[in-house]
Amino acid sequence: MVTPPPTRHEWYQNDTRVYISIFAKKVSADAVEVTFEPQALSVCLALPAGGNYVLDLDPLAGEIDPTASGYEVLSTKVEIYLQKKLTGIQWTSLEAPEGNTSAPAPAMNTSSNNPAPPAYPSSAARKAPVNWDRLAREAEQDPENKAEGDQALNELFQTIYKDASDETKRAMMKSYVESNGTCLSTDWEKVGQGTVETQPPEGMTAKKY
Repeated sequence: MVTPPPTRHEWYQNDTRVYISIFAKKVSADAVEVTFEPQALSVCLALPAGGNYVLDLDPLAGEIDPTASGYEVLSTKVEIYLQKKLTGIQWTSLEAPEGNTSAPAPAMNTSSNNPAPPAYPSSAARKAPVNWDRLAREAEQDPENKAEGDQALNELFQTIYKDASDETKRAMMKSYVESNGTCLSTDWEKVGQGTVETQPPEGMTAKKY
């Protein structure tokens, strides 16, 4: 007695439907039971050689329209079609991954003429050296950015200090502290040569107490 080959199934899809082919010969239409649900499919075939073939897909990889889905019994197979609820979406499998019942994401277009920017810094993206002294002078002279009193000094100090190098930060701290808040320099070569004297505003004289 020849043992019949095991029943197998294959599937394919287009933008609107998913097709499942169950390869079983001479199956009677009365021996086929198919149940469609919004995100599940159940199939049971009574095979001519005896026994049943059962296919349960729950949950499906995407939602379907049960009323627009169906099947056809042919001499060599049972052809099932599932109407996609979201057309244009490509399924990556028949069943959703365990714990994931969300709809599959749209396929990405990999033929775009606009390549993604590199994940590493390119030479074009490197910043030019920053002239911190010029930045400080411009910030002090800009009336729109100028606050009053200590707030202005704090904001200016924080803006420059945040992105400065260690050497620049040392120069800023030393000049600001030694000059009693009257001088803010980023030139460590100059500031590091000696004590930074107090530089009062024009027309005023610094007094020591």
